Amino acid sequence: MLNLFENFDTDTVDLIRSQNYADLKIPTVVVHDDGFLPDDIDSPIKYYCDFSSKGKPLYFDKLPLPKFWRITADANKGEVFDLDKKRAEIHFVNTDNSRQIKEVQWLDNEGEISWVNHYNSKGDLFAQTYYNNKQAVLRKYYDRGGNEVMTYHLVSGDIFLNYQGKKKHFAGLVDFVVDYLQERKYQLDNIFYNSLNVPFFVSLKLPDNGIDTLFWHEVTGDQLPGNMQYLMKNDTRTKHIIFQKYDEWQKWKSILRSNDDNVKFDYLGMIYPHPRSNKLRANALIMTNSDNIEKLTELVTAMPEIHFNIAAVTLMSDKLMAFDKYKNVELYPSVTQRKVNELITSCDIYLDINHGSEILDSVRAAFEQNMLIIGFKDTLHNQQYISDDNVFKNSDIVGVRDRVVSALSNIKGMKELVDAQRQQAGDMSIESYKKTFGVLKNERIKEQSR
Repeated sequence: MLNLFENFDTDTVDLIRSQNYADLKIPTVVVHDDGFLPDDIDSPIKYYCDFSSKGKPLYFDKLPLPKFWRITADANKGEVFDLDKKRAEIHFVNTDNSRQIKEVQWLDNEGEISWVNHYNSKGDLFAQTYYNNKQAVLRKYYDRGGNEVMTYHLVSGDIFLNYQGKKKHFAGLVDFVVDYLQERKYQLDNIFYNSLNVPFFVSLKLPDNGIDTLFWHEVTGDQLPGNMQYLMKNDTRTKHIIFQKYDEWQKWKSILRSNDDNVKFDYLGMIYPHPRSNKLRANALIMTNSDNIEKLTELVTAMPEIHFNIAAVTLMSDKLMAFDKYKNVELYPSVTQRKVNELITSCDIYLDINHGSEILDSVRAAFEQNMLIIGFKDTLHNQQYISDDNVFKNSDIVGVRDRVVSALSNIKGMKELVDAQRQQAGDMSIESYKKTFGVLKNERIKEQSR
């Protein structure tokens, strides 16, 4: 039994965590390793490059530079200058002001990317990507000693591996992953995957004596993806397709359950942590790294009984600092992580109304704390955690005010609103998750015994 995932994205993390909450300990392999996978997650790159050393991420001011070159940085990214000429952009692992380097994009004289240095969680340079005419064409991977262990031709797909004295050539990433799985001697009788790209094709290439399951978490359009339709029409290792988004399952279930000759369809959400319930406190939180907050003045004045907490990991502009004149507004420029944690636990309303990027995964944090999340249509950052009923037109200040005031004055009403958020996000109890996964396991056993 094995989890085989393409990327270590939020949906993948949620699936792994849900399995762990349900005491389903399944080894996990991630195809695309950015250098910051958890220690208990495997990958071909981690294995061949040997990420076993101790260390910590490279801090931005420790980046090796020519003499007299300088770095400027904020919470989002850094820049390298030779006098006034920008030579590189530094991208961090997180936007929490920790300024730990993930990659450095080195620029040519025209300001275009020439090559990228990739750093891992140990602070090691483990890969370099080279560009030609603005296109990534070649990536080289290195072990801890700086020796080149793998060359990936990104255009043709060819991979050349030089590991422990053995040289191998692979026509593409799928063949490379299949060889890696066999090299590591993973148990490949049951594979769980959540992408119709590389893991899908790996499943098709493995011996046909296994039974696999696709966990589908993406949003579809007017028709199902072609590769999913292929699974429906052909007898492959994939015998079960599990939808993980509640809205998508509601959209397709009647059609899918009538076309399950080769695969069976079902729904299985996620197990999210909820350390506390909503306490109906008149405290609202806004996390932002800009002063472009939609209708902030109107909301602050329309709800004088609500205490607005506005936090940023950077300094605040004069425009935003001017809101300090309102008695029901408290500002937190250059906020510490400790203070963010305090705000997350002390507020019961989250206003997703800032333009620009989301910081500190704040909408997800608010969801897990059972805060009532409200946003405008043009400012949403992570809509799967926000009930459709709590998304308002930018001009509907009255609607936002009435929703907030009504929810805070009615325990039952607040619970219904928060429950709607959780249902839309596919939140499940541990008991329900175990039950559904148990049915899935039993069906696999039946298939294997035929």
